[in-house]
Parts: sequence; C-alpha cells; structure tokens
Amino acid sequence: MRFGQNYHQSFIPEWSEHYVDYNLLKKHVKLGNVAEIYTYLNTTVSALDTFYQHEINTKGSSEANLNKLQWFGRVNFDAVERIIAKLKQNGHSRSPYPGNFMALHSRWERQLASRQNENGFHDGHSTNQSRSPNPLHIAIRRQDDDAVHSLAQNSKNLNHLSIRGETALHVATQLGRLDYTTLLLENLAKDGLDHDIPDISRGWTPLFFAAVGGRFDIVQLLLNAGSNQHRKDHLGWTAKEYAVFKGHLAVGGLFQATDTNELTGGPEQSLSGVSVHAPSHCIKGEQIIVATLGSSRKDRVVTEVDLSYCSSIYNPGKHGNVASFALRISAEGSKSQPRRVRLPILDDQINDPFIFAVPSDATAQLVFTVSRSTPEGDVTVGSGTALLESNSHQFGAGRQSLIREQTVPLLDKETMSVAGTVTFTFLIAKPYLHDLQGPQGFATPEEWTRALAPKSSPPLLVGHRGTGQNLLTNQHLQIGENTVGSFLSAAKLGASFVEFDVQVTRDLQAVSFHDFSLSESGTDIPVHDLTLDQFLHASKIQSPHGNPLSMLGKARYQDEGSTKRPRSRSLGGQFEAGAIQIRNRMKHTVDFKLKGFKPNTRGEFIQDSFATLKEILTQLPEEIGLDIEIKYPRLHEAVDAGVAPVAIELNTFVDVALDTIRQYTKPGSKRKMILSSFTPEICILLSLKQKACPVFFITNAGKVPMTDMEVRAASVQVAVRFARRWNLTGIVFACEALLLSPRLVGYVKKKGGLVCATYGELNNQPEVVRKQVAAGVDIIVADRIRLIADTLAVLN
Repeated sequence: MRFGQNYHQSFIPEWSEHYVDYNLLKKHVKLGNVAEIYTYLNTTVSALDTFYQHEINTKGSSEANLNKLQWFGRVNFDAVERIIAKLKQNGHSRSPYPGNFMALHSRWERQLASRQNENGFHDGHSTNQSRSPNPLHIAIRRQDDDAVHSLAQNSKNLNHLSIRGETALHVATQLGRLDYTTLLLENLAKDGLDHDIPDISRGWTPLFFAAVGGRFDIVQLLLNAGSNQHRKDHLGWTAKEYAVFKGHLAVGGLFQATDTNELTGGPEQSLSGVSVHAPSHCIKGEQIIVATLGSSRKDRVVTEVDLSYCSSIYNPGKHGNVASFALRISAEGSKSQPRRVRLPILDDQINDPFIFAVPSDATAQLVFTVSRSTPEGDVTVGSGTALLESNSHQFGAGRQSLIREQTVPLLDKETMSVAGTVTFTFLIAKPYLHDLQGPQGFATPEEWTRALAPKSSPPLLVGHRGTGQNLLTNQHLQIGENTVGSFLSAAKLGASFVEFDVQVTRDLQAVSFHDFSLSESGTDIPVHDLTLDQFLHASKIQSPHGNPLSMLGKARYQDEGSTKRPRSRSLGGQFEAGAIQIRNRMKHTVDFKLKGFKPNTRGEFIQDSFATLKEILTQLPEEIGLDIEIKYPRLHEAVDAGVAPVAIELNTFVDVALDTIRQYTKPGSKRKMILSSFTPEICILLSLKQKACPVFFITNAGKVPMTDMEVRAASVQVAVRFARRWNLTGIVFACEALLLSPRLVGYVKKKGGLVCATYGELNNQPEVVRKQVAAGVDIIVADRIRLIADTLAVLN
C-alpha cells in the first residue's frame, strides 16, 4: 500500500480540520489499530462530503478553497479506498465509519456516471478543473486494453487531471506499461498536447515515475519524445537522481550529464527519514537474534507467510473473505517485546528486522504465532517454532550454511496439522569477549568520522589490494596483490591506507587472499577448507627453489636463526618452465577458466609470497593505515565453484580476525584501521562486537552485473538505511552510482551522517577522481596509486 505525500499543516491552515496524516494512518494499518483507523476515516468523511458536493452539484465550498484542498492532497481517493478495502477484507466492514465513507463514495459515483456525456465527461466541467475519476485513468489501472485503446482517442481524456494532478500518462508509467505509454504519446502528439506535465503533489512528470520504477524502455521512449530531463521536483531532485538513488544505474545512464553547480535543493537538503537504530553493542552474557521475514536475495521470490486461510501477499481471489490475521514473532528468554505484523504484509521487511537479546546460555529460537482479531480480542489459530542452531551439527563443528534462509511449518491449534509455513532470514550475534583497543584519541565512530573525513582535507587515497588489483589488461608494472611488498610500495607511492582482503583458514588463521578458491592448488578448494600450512605451501611452490623472495629483500619462510643466505630467484629457463607448470596446474579450475589468469602468480606479475594478517600487522610501519576487508565467502561464489555452500561460522570468522588484530597491534599504537565487508551480516557483527575500529559497508549500489543478488546492496537508498540502522561509520560505493548523480554524495554525508568512499576501475582515471573530489567524496580506493596521488596533490 502506498500513500500520497504528507504535507505540513501550516501550508493551508484553514483546511487543518480535514488534515489526514497518511504516514501515521499507514502506521496504524500496519499495527492493526482499527479504532484509530476509523477515527481518521471519520475525519476524512466531512472533507469528502464537501468535495463531492462541489463535483456533483457545484455547491458547497468556494472554488478557491476547493482548489487549495485539491492541491494540498488531503483527499487521496486511492489511499483511502485501499484502506477501506483492507478493512473490509479483514472483517471490519460493519463499522459505521467505513460505511459512511463507502455510502458517500458510492452515491457520488452513481451521480457521476449519470452525468457523463458520450465522451465520458461531465457537462459543464473543463478538463483542467475536474478532479473526478476519469474513465481512461480507470481503464489503465484495470489494464483493460480494449477500453484504453478506445478512450485514448479522445483528447479530453488524455489531458484530464486527477486530484493529484496526474494525467493518464502518469498512470501508465507508474504501471510500467510500455504499450500504453506509446499509445498515449502518439495521441498526445497527434492532438498537439503536452505530455511533460508535472503532477501537483510532488512535481513529478511521467519521466519521474518511469525513472523511479526503473522502466528502462519507458524512460528511453519519454526522453526521445522530448521530456525535460533537467526538471526538478518540489524537493529539488531530478528524475535521473531518483533512478540512481533507487539502484537503476542503467536507467540513469540514459540521461545527459547535468551541471550540478546550477542545481539547488535536492538530495543534500532532502530528509532521509528516521532510522531506528539497532543495539550498539552485544554485551557479555547475551546473544542477539536478528531476523527478517522473507529472503535477502533479489533472485529469490518467496512468500514470507503462506497459510491456507491467509498470506503475507494479498490475493483477493484466494483470500477475499479472510478475517483479520496477524503474525506475532517472539524469542524465548528475551526481554525484548514481541513484534506483531499484520497480514497481508504492507511493507518491505528486509530493512526492518526483528531484534531480540537473549541470554547466551539460552537456546536460540524464534516463536511464530498466528492470531485472528475478534470482538473479544485476539485468538491464536496456529504457531510454529524455529530452533535456529538445530542443524549446526550437520555441517561440522564451527561450520554453518551460507544459506541463511529458513522455512518452518506452522501448525493449526485445533488439528495440529500443518496449516502453512513462514520463511525468514536470521543471524545470531555473539559477544566478543576481549577489549579491542583503538588508536589513542579515536574511541568512538564519531571521532573516527572526523579523523577519516575532515572537512578541510582532500580525500584519503587507499591502495586497492596494495598497489592495485592484478589484471592482465593493465599495461603498468604490477606487484602481486594482497602482499606485504605491494603494501609497502603503495605507501611509498602516496597511499594513506592500503586495502586488503582477509579470509580465515580451516585451522582458524587469518590470511590475506581475495579469491574464493585457491586455484594454485590445482583444485577449486575454498580457502576456508585449507589449513594455514596448505595455504602457504601453495605460495612456496611458485618459486623455482621453493623459497620465494619478498619485496622486503629477504626470504620470509627461512627457519629462525638460520645463517644460510637465501638463494636468488632465477630468471632463466627454469623460471619460465616453472611458470608454465603452475599455469598447467591451474588450467582446469573454475576460477582460472573464467578469468584466464590468477592474481599474484609467476609468469604474469611480480609474484610475492602470500601474507597472513599477523605478518601485515607486524611488518608494516604503523603510519600506514589499514583498510581490512573481511571477505566472508558468499553464496554465489560457492555456486560458481560448484562446491557445498558451507563455511566457517560467522561469529568465529569475525572473532579470528579481531583476535589477530588485538594480539598483533602494539599497545599505544596509533595505526588507523578500517574494517569493511560486502556481507551485511559481517558488518552487523563488526558493529556489535567492537567499537575500536570504524565499520564500512561495501556495496555495488545497483551496478550491473549484481552477482551476489543481495537486497541490502541494491541501491544507494537501502545501503544508507542499512548503515544508519546498524551504527556503521561509512559506505564504500561502486563509483559509477555517484558519478551518475554526484549530489547523492551530499545525501550520504549530510543526511546519512556517513563517510562516503568509492572504489572501481574508473577511480584510476584522474578526471573521474576530480569529479568525485568536487562532489565531496571522502575516500578514494584506487589501483594506480602514483597517478591518483599526483592528481589529488594538485587539487590540494
């Protein structure tokens, strides 16, 4: 259910008695507060009576006042009618308030129909003054093809404005009907009518609706028809900015570049909404259960609650006579209040999680109870319990499935038979039992924010995997990525921080490696299924003498106390033969077949030894900042490699990384460290377990292809909501989104209160970096360190 935009009462004080706060009404509908809903509807009836009387009899309120009411958007036919339909569906149609409304509306519709002329319009009403439902609008909403083609031939229908100032073209673009949009544009052009009309409530033209909905073909059609792509709505946003904000980057790419210096208002001044923050810390003696209904993956279409008598998805054909049902979610042993969700579910639940703190020694379980509202109160009709850790023994000690989605049966209270199912996604956060000390003077996320992004400084330069990601297409000298030598080189070239990936081996050791599988072994085995010795052996055997030299000028794996001088690396035929041998060993692996190479291998790059997190912390000077990406395995990586989607348990994975940081960071160290991850659950755990290091969420923000299909990484909008809810310090965006709409940087920083960073191959182009600096980006992650460092130096 979607409601019209909420305006402040102060705009038109004389109509304040008819004010309907649709946002608050939406909340009451969601919570099932029927009495409050009736009160609001009763308030609406008097305004509607005045409105209808004018439409039918041209009596009642003055024309000036009526126009104010129409512009103000207090009478929202669609929203109120949906509420009434919802109440009827849930068994409340006998209430006098909905009855009054429906009777009033029915009488108006009958009189309206009796006064329609052969063209479907009222006699004596101009098209621009009438705010009655129009036959063409109704036909489009019902998607009645024959009626749409017939009614679209009349110019009065084409130019008719609803009470919100919407034309038939607005309605067609909202529905995403390319055929209707094409038909209407053709007829508007034939009659010489303007198609690019803004509505009253938001100032949106049809182009805005198409952009927000990600309708690529419709946006392209409207732009070709001459829609003004630089127009701003009442809040100062452009259609392009909405498209990018919602994650439709391909749609945003259809628009021309806009000189943002000439724009005012917009994302920086727009409200980002109130964020309900999660707990700030998981304390000793408790565990936190985080659950959301449905799936967190865009490629998974599931019904959150599916019962024989009701569903989380409204289906009037199947569930037309249901009573008022609700789902109650609680956790055994938790002091947190249970959550109650009305069925059908009105809103997307993925960023509105259920959070329960329970004792550490309690069995982690969620209880789902379905109830029906009656005059005597709620009556339980069914329930089910999910034992969240019951299947952990199936995967082995300290292991868990990468599929965090679970479905449990709901049993009917009377018959004890299965009445349906509930599907949800969950995470259990357990406390980190040690104090992780941050650099002196940077104890809170707020202090970190100021330190990382001071207003007077240029962006921080972060070396991506050191001196850059290894790629065959690069023409410059490349040192093996994620290695100590690469990190030292990046610092010398001008990077303030170095970014690297951290994974955990089977014997719980933190190592620096990017790829999911270790192709160097000749197999598709994941890193988390190897021991540390096996991981390091794959590095050693790349040297023709089994003893690779680091960029520090010494052999890293000599026995302590050895007086033997390390042998130099041969660059002759033996070296070339060894490189061919390594390539032959990897050629049958999935990762090598897909890319045709493997990073940091002999024969392609200046190969250096694989590094552990311990080595990085102890060998790098502390003035080099560390951006530590916790690279937890993702489901699509296991699927692509054709291996079982099972990995190390999330809490254990994070704790190993934190333990290593704690043990090998010198007391009093002032080294700056950032913790980041693409995996939302990892970000949540990092935020709940420690406060010494700032946490950043890395997201593609809708960039195609979106391989992980993660809903919380689908757009700038959801990324900001996620980061704010879980008290994160910042977000690292794929730079494409912010290049398309630079003013979104202001939204992230000023309205989200977050540090804004970017990554991507385009960050290696000086002109692209200059644009981001102008937009206010705080951190640039790049591969071409010297080139970008020189660019930033000039700008400073």
